Amino acid sequence: MVNCETCGKEFATEAALAQHLKDKHGLSGPQNVVKPSESKERRRETRTKPRSLRKRNRHPVAIGLVAVAVVVGLGLYLVVAPSFTSPPFACIAAQNYYIHIHPYIQIWVDGKNVTIPGNIGITLSGGCLEPIHTHDASGILHIELSQAEANKTWTLGDFFSIWNYTCSLQPAQCPTVNGTARPVVFDQTNILGFTADTSHKVTLLVDGVQSSAGASLNLEQYDYCSAAISNTPPCSPTAGGPPSWKCSSTGQCGVYPYTTGNKIIIEFTTA
Repeated sequence: MVNCETCGKEFATEAALAQHLKDKHGLSGPQNVVKPSESKERRRETRTKPRSLRKRNRHPVAIGLVAVAVVVGLGLYLVVAPSFTSPPFACIAAQNYYIHIHPYIQIWVDGKNVTIPGNIGITLSGGCLEPIHTHDASGILHIELSQAEANKTWTLGDFFSIWNYTCSLQPAQCPTVNGTARPVVFDQTNILGFTADTSHKVTLLVDGVQSSAGASLNLEQYDYCSAAISNTPPCSPTAGGPPSWKCSSTGQCGVYPYTTGNKIIIEFTTA
């Protein structure tokens, strides 16, 4: 058996093939005789080669698409990853608070007051309210605790942890000094990245008296706002009224056991 190289039809003899080539394809003279097995292999190669080329040509495109996806994915991760981080303390819900007080804090660096922004501790578009938070830039902190939360001593260090978390999500709540963003940090030798050395010191003052408590200072003992000054700054307009202490579920409150009018100051000054 022999095959027509042009159309693949099989013939019993070469003479029959020659007649077919003359009649059907207008060809004359000797032609290459292709055996059936060879014809199938040639057709297979003809089909395979373009497909292989197409596959090879797709590789750079596929690699480019993967690279773009990786870059976009990394960008999205860097934007949204902080929002997946849990806040330092469980978010509080609207309730009759067992404790509701308002300490007053100021930070001074080389004689310049550093603004403590509003909305510290208020994150996720207002969906999370931390036990310590701010509503304005007055320096008044709002400590609002349920009876369960009141079992913990809430400290100056807790406030800085909440501030640091808020800053990581909301740059507007980050501290700035002379227009430059500063890290949210406080300890015995460091305030907002300003570190004590041979010529500088970090000092914590409570009502003008130096304190060694540092970040462990118990904020619950140092309320500022009282009924007498609730209508004047810095208590007004967000922290009006006397402190609430050990309130029951019916809203009946005990007497605040500490004094009001206290002021907490952190200073970075020349030694």
